[in-house]
Order: sequence, then structure tokens, then C-alpha cells
Amino acid sequence: MISRRKRTIFILLALLVLLLLLLWFLMAFLSRTPETESGPTETTTEEEVDDVIPSNPTISEEAVERERETRNGSSDVISLSKSFVERYGSYSNEAEFANLVDVLPLMSDSFASETEDFIESAVAPEEYYGVSTQIVTVSVLSQSESQATVLLTTQREEANGSPQNTSVYYQDIELVFVKEGGEWRVNSATWR
Repeated sequence: MISRRKRTIFILLALLVLLLLLLWFLMAFLSRTPETESGPTETTTEEEVDDVIPSNPTISEEAVERERETRNGSSDVISLSKSFVERYGSYSNEAEFANLVDVLPLMSDSFASETEDFIESAVAPEEYYGVSTQIVTVSVLSQSESQATVLLTTQREEANGSPQNTSVYYQDIELVFVKEGGEWRVNSATWR
């Protein structure tokens, strides 16, 4: 028969061995590089790259500059769209239209005037109601130097009656931008 002391030592040694094996597996897993996970990568020589790149560029420097300006303009419109819609589409009757007040500086003069008129005349429901909006996708439908149209798909979580009584749905919103004073401003927002 094995004494109680020997049995305790045996159990402790077995646990120590298991702990060491676990540490070894963790170190092996964490030390793997992305290269070994995805397998060997194909390397190309400089000669192969020269064959792929044409000796005469097909895009003029002027076209590249126009493309760069368009992308910069698009990125401005996209980032403005995201911040506008997340605030504009998130509402709580306890905040008394603070979401609309927050985005007034992002609106064109005419849209801001319409929104201010709405805020003054609107009455918030007495029973709890709230909506939070998050952006899923953004697509620039059209853009010129003075106007842009952007379509955003949103995920909206609506709480009706109490903050725990929620439902989630997806909804698109179309924004039309105009340039005012050299800056993009939202001229209309239409939920679809």
C-alpha cells in the first residue's frame, strides 16, 4: 500500500507535469507567426515585378491628382456621414432632441432652419422611447465639386416603453451634401 504522503507527492508531481505541458503548448501556440499559419508565401523576383509594371504609365499625373482629390473629398464626406448619422439617428425622449441640436453645425443653413423649426414644435412622447444607431456600411452614390449623395446602412436598436424592451432592425438613410463656405454640409437626410 502507498502511504498517504507518497500519494500526495505523486498527485502534486502529476499536476506539476500537466502545468508544464500546458505552458509549453501555450508558448508554442503564441509563438507561431502569421506566416506559419497561412503556409508558405510565394516570393517574386525583381525581374518578375518589372514584367508586370508597364514601362509607360497609363495614367497621367493630372488624372492621378484628380483621383487623389476625389478620394480626399470622398473621405471627408464619408467621415462626416458617419458622425452625422450616428448622432442624428440616436434619440431618447429623455434628452429632448439633443441628438438634433448636436448635428445642427453639420447641416446646411436651410436644413438647420427646418430642423430648428421641428425641435421647437415637436413634443416628446411621455412613455420612454429611445433609438441608438450604428453604421454598418457607407456608399458614396455620387459626388461632384458642389454636391454629394451618400447611402448608409444602419443597425438601429429601438426601446419602447422601457430600456429593456428593445428590438433591432436595419434601416438605410440617404444624405445629400452641399458645399457651403467651402465645407461639406448635410442638406437633407431621408430614412428609407
